Amino acid sequence: MEIDLEVCWRLRSDGEVVAIDKRLFALLRGIKAGGNLKFAAKAEGVSYRHAWGLLRGWEQRLGAPLLISRQGRGATLTELGAELLRAVKESDQALHEALVKSALRASATIDAAIEKDRRRVRIASSHDEKILQLRDGLEAARHNIALEILGSEGALRNYRRGDADLAGFHLPMGELGRTVAAKLIGFLDDKQDEIFLVEKRVLGLMSRDDMVCRTLDELIAHERRFVNRQVGSATRLTFDGLLGARGLAPGDIIGYPNEEYTHTAVAALVASRGADAAFGSQHAATQFDLVFAPMVEERFYLVINREFDSTVRQHLTDFCAQLNFDDAPRMKADEFVPSVAVVKRVHNAGFWKKV
Repeated sequence: MEIDLEVCWRLRSDGEVVAIDKRLFALLRGIKAGGNLKFAAKAEGVSYRHAWGLLRGWEQRLGAPLLISRQGRGATLTELGAELLRAVKESDQALHEALVKSALRASATIDAAIEKDRRRVRIASSHDEKILQLRDGLEAARHNIALEILGSEGALRNYRRGDADLAGFHLPMGELGRTVAAKLIGFLDDKQDEIFLVEKRVLGLMSRDDMVCRTLDELIAHERRFVNRQVGSATRLTFDGLLGARGLAPGDIIGYPNEEYTHTAVAALVASRGADAAFGSQHAATQFDLVFAPMVEERFYLVINREFDSTVRQHLTDFCAQLNFDDAPRMKADEFVPSVAVVKRVHNAGFWKKV
């Protein structure tokens, strides 16, 4: 922000204080330079009539003429007009440096105050393109954003202990509700939290077409080299849940300890033959032209405290309201901004109150 400071001249007369119109000084300078009021009025961008009225008005206040007009000979400044103009010039020269320094200090102070007032929003979230879009939108709205990409469990832990203002997390649907989803839902509090549905996607096994792997049994039996997601990510929790549900041991999978932090990373590794198979999103598999075997649907949610900055919550509300879901007509209205009880119902995550 740039601030300019200037001297304001005030006239005190008969108990009245009036600020002198700075256009008066501009007209006096124009008359001195051009020798007539018409030149001065044009230079200042006002009509001759307006300039004449302004000069006559200030002559009345000052009690003496400011210019002498002669028919056919233009106009000259009176002693008062010349001295007034000289005084303005001298004061401007004397105060210029001090005004510039003060203006710079004022600009810096105000900029610092504005920056301080920009609410810092701490986001902890599982990796998702939607969270990056939300971050960009909040930054465009002049919020100071600190985004930390974590697994869903880590993001919710940070949020619950107050180390994050907003958390993004994935929950699996179907048979993993009572295990994986229930564990993550346990971090949520209906009284404090507002939850928003952001995205739905499908997870499954991805592989190259020269070494197709469509089931967990094939992954183990055919000794495919696997690349995993990091511990604490919802994808890793979901994959482990699927193994447990089928009675399969992680130790039987070649490459199980090898980890990457995004769906894109595991897909890229498979495509480049650094691994034969991975468990990740259909979108990532499609990006790298991999064979995809769907196994489980999951949903991505955002959670924020109901008492947090209203402008941030409104931005989040507006952001989610613009999202499109292909099967929206088949979804219940309470699934888009669900309570904890509704999240439990949707994900089959144990007992819930009837809603």
